[in-house]
Amino acid sequence: MDCAEVQRLGESLAPYCDPGIRAVLAELLKAKSPLTARQIAERSGVGAVEEALSRLSGVVRVAGTSYGTVARSTGDTRFYVKLSCPFCGSQDLEREELVEHTGCGYVGRLSDFRAKDGSLRCPRCGSPVDGPSLRSIGFWYECNGCRQTFPRPNISLIGADSGSEVSPEQLEPVKEVSYALSEEAAPAVRELLGLLGRLEGVASSRGYAVSWRFRLTGKSGVLHEFCMGLDGGGSRVLVDLVICGDPPRVLRSVTKAFDASAELPVILLIAPEVEDAALRVLMSAAITGLRARIITSGDPSDLPALLERALADGFPSPSAGREAQGHQAGPSRGRAPGRGELGYKPPPAIGAA
Repeated sequence: MDCAEVQRLGESLAPYCDPGIRAVLAELLKAKSPLTARQIAERSGVGAVEEALSRLSGVVRVAGTSYGTVARSTGDTRFYVKLSCPFCGSQDLEREELVEHTGCGYVGRLSDFRAKDGSLRCPRCGSPVDGPSLRSIGFWYECNGCRQTFPRPNISLIGADSGSEVSPEQLEPVKEVSYALSEEAAPAVRELLGLLGRLEGVASSRGYAVSWRFRLTGKSGVLHEFCMGLDGGGSRVLVDLVICGDPPRVLRSVTKAFDASAELPVILLIAPEVEDAALRVLMSAAITGLRARIITSGDPSDLPALLERALADGFPSPSAGREAQGHQAGPSRGRAPGRGELGYKPPPAIGAA
Protein backbone atom coordinates (compact mmCIF):
# COMPACT_ATOMS: atom_id res chain seq x y z
CA MET A 1 0.00 0.00 0.00
CA ASP A 2 1.63 3.23 -1.18
CA CYS A 3 1.65 5.89 1.54
CA ALA A 4 1.50 8.75 -0.96
CA GLU A 5 -1.75 7.27 -2.29
CA VAL A 6 -3.16 6.57 1.18
CA GLN A 7 -2.57 10.16 2.25
CA ARG A 8 -4.89 11.28 -0.55
CA LEU A 9 -7.72 9.64 1.39
CA GLY A 10 -7.72 12.40 3.99
CA GLU A 11 -6.59 13.21 7.51
CA SER A 12 -8.50 10.32 9.08
CA LEU A 13 -9.45 6.84 7.92
CA ALA A 14 -12.49 6.86 10.24
CA PRO A 15 -15.01 7.58 7.44
CA TYR A 16 -13.90 4.42 5.63
CA CYS A 17 -14.91 2.34 8.66
CA ASP A 18 -18.51 3.42 8.00
CA PRO A 19 -20.36 0.55 6.25
CA GLY A 20 -22.40 3.00 4.18
CA ILE A 21 -19.34 4.80 2.87
CA ARG A 22 -17.62 1.51 2.10
CA ALA A 23 -20.70 0.33 0.18
CA VAL A 24 -20.75 3.57 -1.85
CA LEU A 25 -17.05 3.28 -2.65
CA ALA A 26 -17.42 -0.38 -3.60
CA GLU A 27 -20.08 0.50 -6.18
CA LEU A 28 -17.97 3.32 -7.62
CA LEU A 29 -15.01 0.94 -7.88
CA LYS A 30 -17.10 -1.60 -9.80
CA ALA A 31 -18.74 0.93 -12.11
CA LYS A 32 -17.33 1.33 -15.61
CA SER A 33 -18.89 4.79 -15.96
CA PRO A 34 -19.95 7.56 -13.54
CA LEU A 35 -23.03 6.93 -11.39
CA THR A 36 -25.72 9.29 -10.13
CA ALA A 37 -26.62 9.36 -6.44
CA ARG A 38 -29.85 7.55 -7.30
CA GLN A 39 -27.97 4.77 -9.09
CA ILE A 40 -25.52 4.42 -6.21
CA ALA A 41 -28.41 4.17 -3.73
CA GLU A 42 -30.18 1.52 -5.82
CA ARG A 43 -27.04 -0.61 -6.19
CA SER A 44 -25.59 -0.22 -2.69
CA GLY A 45 -28.77 -0.13 -0.61
CA VAL A 46 -27.45 2.97 1.18
CA GLY A 47 -30.14 5.54 1.95
CA ALA A 48 -28.14 8.69 2.76
CA VAL A 49 -25.92 8.60 -0.33
CA GLU A 50 -25.62 12.38 -0.65
CA GLU A 51 -24.35 12.61 2.93
CA ALA A 52 -21.81 9.84 2.30
CA LEU A 53 -20.57 11.53 -0.87
CA SER A 54 -20.18 14.86 0.93
CA ARG A 55 -17.72 13.20 3.32
CA LEU A 56 -15.58 11.90 0.47
CA SER A 57 -14.45 15.22 -0.98
CA GLY A 58 -11.17 14.74 -2.82
CA VAL A 59 -11.76 11.01 -3.18
CA VAL A 60 -14.98 11.17 -5.20
CA ARG A 61 -15.24 13.73 -8.00
CA VAL A 62 -18.22 15.19 -9.84
CA ALA A 63 -18.11 13.66 -13.32
CA GLY A 64 -21.02 15.50 -14.91
CA THR A 65 -24.56 16.85 -14.63
CA SER A 66 -27.67 15.72 -16.47
CA TYR A 67 -31.23 17.02 -16.52
CA GLY A 68 -34.40 14.99 -16.61
CA THR A 69 -37.92 14.69 -15.24
CA VAL A 70 -39.61 12.76 -12.45
CA ALA A 71 -43.23 11.98 -11.65
CA ARG A 72 -43.34 12.34 -7.87
CA SER A 73 -46.58 10.38 -7.63
CA THR A 74 -44.99 7.23 -9.06
CA GLY A 75 -41.24 7.87 -8.80
CA ASP A 76 -40.77 7.21 -12.52
CA THR A 77 -37.95 8.96 -14.35
CA ARG A 78 -38.36 7.13 -17.68
CA PHE A 79 -41.56 7.21 -19.70
CA TYR A 80 -43.28 5.89 -22.80
CA VAL A 81 -45.44 8.37 -24.73
CA LYS A 82 -49.07 7.41 -25.36
CA LEU A 83 -51.06 9.10 -28.17
CA SER A 84 -54.83 8.63 -28.30
CA CYS A 85 -57.87 9.88 -30.19
CA PRO A 86 -59.56 12.85 -28.45
CA PHE A 87 -62.96 11.54 -29.60
CA CYS A 88 -62.95 7.82 -28.78
CA GLY A 89 -59.66 7.25 -26.91
CA SER A 90 -58.31 4.74 -29.43
CA GLN A 91 -54.54 4.54 -29.93
CA ASP A 92 -54.98 3.26 -33.51
CA LEU A 93 -53.95 6.50 -35.22
CA GLU A 94 -52.33 7.54 -38.46
CA ARG A 95 -50.40 10.75 -38.99
CA GLU A 96 -49.97 12.61 -42.26
CA GLU A 97 -48.13 15.76 -43.17
CA LEU A 98 -50.16 18.74 -44.42
CA VAL A 99 -48.58 20.67 -47.29
CA GLU A 100 -49.45 23.69 -49.41
CA HIS A 101 -48.84 23.89 -53.16
CA THR A 102 -47.28 27.33 -53.46
CA GLY A 103 -48.27 27.53 -57.13
CA CYS A 104 -52.06 27.51 -56.62
CA GLY A 105 -52.45 27.64 -52.84
CA TYR A 106 -54.05 24.19 -52.45
CA VAL A 107 -53.65 22.68 -48.95
CA GLY A 108 -53.99 18.96 -48.38
CA ARG A 109 -52.36 15.81 -47.14
CA LEU A 110 -49.09 14.87 -48.78
CA SER A 111 -50.61 11.54 -49.82
CA ASP A 112 -53.23 13.46 -51.83
CA PHE A 113 -50.44 14.78 -54.08
CA ARG A 114 -49.16 11.31 -54.99
CA ALA A 115 -50.43 10.14 -58.40
CA LYS A 116 -50.96 6.51 -59.37
CA ASP A 117 -47.67 6.46 -61.29
CA GLY A 118 -45.81 7.56 -58.13
CA SER A 119 -45.19 11.13 -59.24
CA LEU A 120 -46.34 14.18 -57.27
CA ARG A 121 -49.12 16.31 -58.80
CA CYS A 122 -51.37 18.96 -57.31
CA PRO A 123 -54.92 17.57 -56.86
CA ARG A 124 -56.38 20.99 -57.73
CA CYS A 125 -54.38 22.30 -60.70
CA GLY A 126 -52.78 19.05 -61.85
CA SER A 127 -49.32 20.61 -62.12
CA PRO A 128 -46.29 18.47 -61.32
CA VAL A 129 -44.85 19.49 -57.96
CA ASP A 130 -41.49 19.01 -56.30
CA GLY A 131 -39.89 19.83 -52.98
CA PRO A 132 -39.47 23.60 -53.48
CA SER A 133 -43.10 24.03 -54.60
CA LEU A 134 -44.51 22.27 -51.52
CA ARG A 135 -44.55 24.00 -48.13
CA SER A 136 -45.10 21.97 -44.96
CA ILE A 137 -47.71 23.54 -42.70
CA GLY A 138 -48.10 20.84 -40.03
CA PHE A 139 -49.52 17.38 -39.41
CA TRP A 140 -52.96 15.84 -39.37
CA TYR A 141 -54.15 12.76 -37.51
CA GLU A 142 -56.86 10.27 -38.38
CA CYS A 143 -58.33 7.71 -35.99
CA ASN A 144 -58.83 4.27 -37.52
CA GLY A 145 -61.37 3.52 -34.80
CA CYS A 146 -63.91 6.31 -35.29
CA ARG A 147 -62.50 7.81 -38.55
CA GLN A 148 -62.35 11.28 -37.01
CA THR A 149 -59.54 13.60 -38.08
CA PHE A 150 -57.87 16.15 -35.82
CA PRO A 151 -54.72 18.29 -35.65
CA ARG A 152 -53.50 17.07 -32.28
CA PRO A 153 -54.02 13.81 -30.34
CA ASN A 154 -54.25 13.48 -26.59
CA ILE A 155 -50.78 12.97 -25.11
CA SER A 156 -50.08 11.07 -21.90
CA LEU A 157 -47.08 9.25 -20.45
CA ILE A 158 -46.67 5.72 -19.09
CA GLY A 159 -44.07 5.26 -16.36
CA ALA A 160 -41.49 2.73 -17.54
CA ASP A 161 -41.13 1.25 -14.05
CA SER A 162 -44.60 1.66 -12.53
CA GLY A 163 -46.70 1.20 -15.66
CA SER A 164 -48.95 4.00 -14.41
CA GLU A 165 -50.32 6.72 -16.66
CA VAL A 166 -48.94 10.19 -15.92
CA SER A 167 -49.96 13.49 -17.44
CA PRO A 168 -47.26 15.95 -18.55
CA GLU A 169 -48.50 18.38 -15.89
CA GLN A 170 -47.36 15.93 -13.18
CA LEU A 171 -43.73 15.99 -14.29
CA GLU A 172 -41.08 17.92 -12.38
CA PRO A 173 -37.63 18.86 -13.69
CA VAL A 174 -34.68 17.28 -11.88
CA LYS A 175 -30.94 17.77 -12.04
CA GLU A 176 -28.78 14.71 -11.46
CA VAL A 177 -25.07 14.87 -10.70
CA SER A 178 -22.93 11.88 -11.60
CA TYR A 179 -19.92 10.81 -9.54
CA ALA A 180 -16.75 8.82 -10.07
CA LEU A 181 -13.73 7.91 -7.98
CA SER A 182 -10.71 10.11 -8.39
CA GLU A 183 -8.18 8.21 -10.50
CA GLU A 184 -5.44 9.12 -8.03
CA ALA A 185 -7.38 7.82 -5.02
CA ALA A 186 -8.85 4.66 -6.57
CA PRO A 187 -5.85 2.33 -5.94
CA ALA A 188 -5.65 3.28 -2.25
CA VAL A 189 -9.43 2.96 -1.83
CA ARG A 190 -9.35 -0.53 -3.34
CA GLU A 191 -6.52 -1.67 -1.04
CA LEU A 192 -8.04 -0.08 2.07
CA LEU A 193 -11.45 -1.67 1.49
CA GLY A 194 -9.73 -5.01 0.98
CA LEU A 195 -7.78 -4.60 4.23
CA LEU A 196 -10.90 -3.67 6.21
CA GLY A 197 -12.69 -6.67 4.75
CA ARG A 198 -9.87 -8.99 5.84
CA LEU A 199 -9.84 -7.50 9.35
CA GLU A 200 -13.58 -8.10 9.59
CA GLY A 201 -13.07 -11.65 8.36
CA VAL A 202 -10.49 -12.32 11.09
CA ALA A 203 -12.82 -11.01 13.79
CA SER A 204 -15.75 -13.04 12.47
CA SER A 205 -13.65 -16.21 12.27
CA ARG A 206 -12.92 -15.89 15.98
CA GLY A 207 -16.60 -15.54 16.82
CA TYR A 208 -16.83 -11.77 17.13
CA ALA A 209 -19.68 -9.63 15.83
CA VAL A 210 -18.35 -6.42 14.31
CA SER A 211 -19.77 -2.95 15.00
CA TRP A 212 -18.25 -0.29 12.78
CA ARG A 213 -17.35 3.21 14.00
CA PHE A 214 -17.77 2.38 17.68
CA ARG A 215 -17.94 5.35 20.09
CA LEU A 216 -16.76 5.27 23.69
CA THR A 217 -16.11 7.87 26.38
CA GLY A 218 -12.61 7.44 27.80
CA LYS A 219 -11.41 7.89 31.36
CA SER A 220 -10.72 11.56 30.59
CA GLY A 221 -14.38 12.16 29.70
CA VAL A 222 -13.55 12.64 26.01
CA LEU A 223 -15.77 10.83 23.49
CA HIS A 224 -13.63 8.72 21.14
CA GLU A 225 -14.48 6.90 17.93
CA PHE A 226 -12.86 3.60 16.95
CA CYS A 227 -12.90 1.84 13.62
CA MET A 228 -14.35 -1.40 15.01
CA GLY A 229 -16.02 -2.69 18.13
CA LEU A 230 -15.83 -6.48 18.49
CA ASP A 231 -18.36 -8.37 20.62
CA GLY A 232 -18.05 -12.05 21.42
CA GLY A 233 -17.86 -14.50 24.27
CA GLY A 234 -19.23 -11.96 26.71
CA SER A 235 -16.45 -9.47 26.02
CA ARG A 236 -15.89 -6.39 23.89
CA VAL A 237 -12.65 -5.26 22.25
CA LEU A 238 -12.04 -2.00 20.39
CA VAL A 239 -9.89 -1.93 17.26
CA ASP A 240 -8.42 1.16 15.63
CA LEU A 241 -6.31 1.57 12.52
CA VAL A 242 -3.61 4.03 11.46
CA ILE A 243 -2.15 3.60 7.97
CA CYS A 244 0.69 5.86 6.84
CA GLY A 245 -0.01 8.33 9.64
CA ASP A 246 2.39 11.14 10.45
CA PRO A 247 3.73 11.34 14.05
CA PRO A 248 1.00 13.75 15.30
CA ARG A 249 -1.73 11.45 13.97
CA VAL A 250 -0.10 8.37 15.49
CA LEU A 251 0.29 10.21 18.81
CA ARG A 252 -3.41 11.13 18.85
CA SER A 253 -4.36 7.51 18.18
CA VAL A 254 -2.03 6.17 20.89
CA THR A 255 -3.37 8.68 23.42
CA LYS A 256 -6.93 7.74 22.48
CA ALA A 257 -6.13 4.04 22.92
CA PHE A 258 -4.61 4.64 26.37
CA ASP A 259 -7.59 6.77 27.46
CA ALA A 260 -10.21 4.26 26.27
CA SER A 261 -8.38 1.20 27.58
CA ALA A 262 -9.44 2.13 31.11
CA GLU A 263 -12.96 1.20 29.97
CA LEU A 264 -12.43 -1.54 27.36
CA PRO A 265 -9.48 -3.42 25.83
CA VAL A 266 -8.05 -1.68 22.77
CA ILE A 267 -6.00 -3.00 19.86
CA LEU A 268 -4.32 -0.26 17.83
CA LEU A 269 -2.96 -1.42 14.46
CA ILE A 270 -0.30 0.82 12.90
CA ALA A 271 1.50 0.46 9.57
CA PRO A 272 4.16 1.03 8.50
CA GLU A 273 6.61 0.94 11.41
CA VAL A 274 6.83 4.06 13.56
CA GLU A 275 10.23 5.69 13.13
CA ASP A 276 9.84 8.53 15.63
CA ALA A 277 11.96 7.55 18.65
CA ALA A 278 9.85 9.41 21.22
CA LEU A 279 6.68 7.79 19.92
CA ARG A 280 8.24 4.35 20.08
CA VAL A 281 9.18 4.91 23.71
CA LEU A 282 5.63 6.03 24.51
CA MET A 283 4.10 3.06 22.71
CA SER A 284 6.21 0.58 24.64
CA ALA A 285 5.98 2.39 27.97
CA ALA A 286 4.99 0.38 31.05
CA ILE A 287 1.72 1.92 32.24
CA THR A 288 -0.05 0.09 35.03
CA GLY A 289 -3.64 -0.95 34.44
CA LEU A 290 -3.82 -0.25 30.71
CA ARG A 291 -5.36 -2.83 28.44
CA ALA A 292 -4.07 -1.31 25.21
CA ARG A 293 -2.14 -3.40 22.74
CA ILE A 294 -0.31 -1.35 20.12
CA ILE A 295 0.83 -3.41 17.16
CA THR A 296 2.97 -2.10 14.33
CA SER A 297 4.01 -3.68 11.07
CA GLY A 298 6.12 -2.65 8.13
CA ASP A 299 3.50 -4.10 5.78
CA PRO A 300 -0.23 -3.30 6.16
CA SER A 301 -1.09 -6.68 4.66
CA ASP A 302 0.31 -8.32 7.83
CA LEU A 303 -2.21 -6.54 10.08
CA PRO A 304 -5.03 -9.13 9.79
CA ALA A 305 -2.71 -11.91 10.99
CA LEU A 306 -1.44 -9.71 13.82
CA LEU A 307 -5.02 -8.89 14.83
CA GLU A 308 -5.83 -12.59 14.95
CA ARG A 309 -2.84 -13.23 17.21
CA ALA A 310 -3.82 -10.37 19.53
CA LEU A 311 -7.38 -11.65 19.82
CA ALA A 312 -6.10 -15.14 20.56
CA ASP A 313 -3.76 -13.85 23.29
CA GLY A 314 -6.52 -11.83 24.96
CA PHE A 315 -6.19 -9.09 27.58
CA PRO A 316 -5.89 -8.87 31.34
CA SER A 317 -9.08 -8.31 33.28
CA PRO A 318 -9.43 -4.85 34.85
CA SER A 319 -8.40 -6.18 38.26
CA ALA A 320 -5.45 -8.06 36.82
CA GLY A 321 -4.37 -4.90 35.02
CA ARG A 322 -4.40 -2.89 38.23
CA GLU A 323 -2.32 -5.51 40.01
CA ALA A 324 0.17 -5.87 37.17
CA GLN A 325 3.24 -3.72 37.47
CA GLY A 326 4.77 -2.31 34.37
CA HIS A 327 2.23 -3.82 31.96
CA GLN A 328 3.56 -3.15 28.45
CA ALA A 329 1.22 -1.43 26.03
CA GLY A 330 2.45 -3.42 23.06
CA PRO A 331 5.42 -4.10 20.85
CA SER A 332 7.18 -1.46 18.86
CA ARG A 333 8.35 -3.82 16.15
CA GLY A 334 5.83 -5.64 14.05
CA ARG A 335 3.87 -7.84 16.47
CA ALA A 336 2.59 -8.40 19.98
CA PRO A 337 5.21 -9.91 22.35
CA GLY A 338 4.90 -13.69 22.46
CA ARG A 339 5.20 -16.05 25.37
CA GLY A 340 8.68 -15.89 26.85
CA GLU A 341 9.40 -12.50 25.29
CA LEU A 342 10.00 -9.24 27.12
CA GLY A 343 6.75 -7.44 27.85
CA TYR A 344 4.43 -10.44 27.47
CA LYS A 345 1.77 -10.82 30.17
CA PRO A 346 -0.17 -14.10 30.20
CA PRO A 347 -3.54 -13.07 31.68
CA PRO A 348 -6.65 -15.16 31.11
CA ALA A 349 -8.06 -14.40 27.66
CA ILE A 350 -11.38 -12.63 27.51
CA GLY A 351 -11.67 -12.83 23.72
CA ALA A 352 -14.06 -15.18 21.98
CA ALA A 353 -12.66 -18.62 21.31
